[in-house]
Amino acid sequence: MLPIEKVELAIYRRIESQSHSSAPISASLQMFSDAVQDQNALVEAILGLKATGRIRLSKFVGTVGPYRYEDLDESLPAERDLKRNFLFSPFLIQITPEGRKYFQALEQRDEQERREPLVFISCGQFHPHERALGERLERAVGELPNCRGYFAQDQSSLQALSDHVFRALDRCVGLVAVMHHRGDVHTPNGRHVRGSVWIEQEIAIAAFVAAIQDKDIPVILYVQKGIRREGVRDFLILNTVEFEEDSEVVTDFESRLRGGRFKPPVSP
Repeated sequence: MLPIEKVELAIYRRIESQSHSSAPISASLQMFSDAVQDQNALVEAILGLKATGRIRLSKFVGTVGPYRYEDLDESLPAERDLKRNFLFSPFLIQITPEGRKYFQALEQRDEQERREPLVFISCGQFHPHERALGERLERAVGELPNCRGYFAQDQSSLQALSDHVFRALDRCVGLVAVMHHRGDVHTPNGRHVRGSVWIEQEIAIAAFVAAIQDKDIPVILYVQKGIRREGVRDFLILNTVEFEEDSEVVTDFESRLRGGRFKPPVSP
């Protein structure tokens, strides 16, 4: 699904969670904020759904109304201001019959994608070059038949973690993790360099899923030179490759894909 379609589906699901009635419901941008953190993307999606006739928007102003969004006359200053700021105060939102068909089709596609085998890409996003590396690995996995890469973008709520990262880890058939330096840590045993704590956690979750579901998840772990083994990783036998520059990771991983040395167990 396209990113905008994922936002649209999140909007639909939040509306449905409030009411299954076809009648308009009271809404605000805050109502969708847990599911969609990017307010600009949220506003764009809502107005796009309105423009294509998939939702209706209206609002009361004081005791007057409801005003329908499309009926506001931008040639009149008061109505122009009301239209421009329409979504930034409580409004009414309603799914149209055409919109319901569209959203149901999106849900079917989403369910199909959720069943598709994933190779989970666990890579830092603290620096732009780390995010670029994760996206590069995701594209490389896309060359494999019958599965796709999943690079977890930053999530800022428990709902987002549950809906995206945890679900992806639950159904992943392979894991590629890249650990960059995250600074020195002082312990009673001395000082050492630590990698991303979050990536350590994702590796631990993947190990738990593999044990509970009794499945083999091939793992490639790229560790920047100098990082110490910690946590669950200290007890796992992993295919670990040390690197200094990100380009080494890309070269090695693409070579493994071409040579079949990283081949997730997926059905043809």
